[in-house]
This record gives sequence, C-alpha cells and structure tokens, in this order.
Amino acid sequence: MKAVHGNIDGPLALDEDIALYGRISGGATVRSGKRFILHGTIAGDLRVEKDAHAVVRGTVAGRIYNDGGRVELFGMADAIASSSRDGVTIIDPAAHVLGGGKHRSAEARQSGAKRSPL
Repeated sequence: MKAVHGNIDGPLALDEDIALYGRISGGATVRSGKRFILHGTIAGDLRVEKDAHAVVRGTVAGRIYNDGGRVELFGMADAIASSSRDGVTIIDPAAHVLGGGKHRSAEARQSGAKRSPL
C-alpha cells in the first residue's frame, strides 16, 4: 500500500491501494478491487465501487456512497448512502455521521451490513 502525505487536487479516481495522510480538495472514487485508508480529509464526496474497501479514520466533508464495496467509518462524514445490497457499511460507535441526508442505522439497512465495534 502506498502512503501519500500532502494535498491532492480532486476529483480523484484511486486506481491503487493508498493510505492518505493529507487532503483531497474535491471528491474521490475508490475503484473496484482497491483499498483506501483515509487519515486526513476529503473536501467532497467519497464513492466506493463494488469490491473496493475504504477505511475512514479522518473526515469526509461530503457523503460516502457505498456502491457495493466495504466501508468502515471510524471518523466523520456528512452522510452515508448505500446503493447496493452487496455493500457492507460498518459504523464504529465513536464515529460521527452529521446527518446531511437520510441515514439509517446499520441494523435497519437492507444491505445486510452490521453495526459492530471494531
């Protein structure tokens, strides 16, 4: 996994496994089969494609869209939306979803995701 320290102009398509310790000034998409760990900030939305994996320990100023991947939220996001029953979204009890949109608890989500402390 490649570690990136610094600021990146977005929107950005992540085509390799990356751990970001900086900022993306726009949105980002984690491509299918790739892994992304955010320790910094995304100024826009984060989209996670089918079979991609995103671990958010930092902040997503916009929404996280799970299109069939795996999302683990430990940090903060404005909202989370799932468009696929194949997606798994795990929200740590200490994470913050600010409520910029409709968000159902993981137990109620039809995608089969489970809420569990990690």
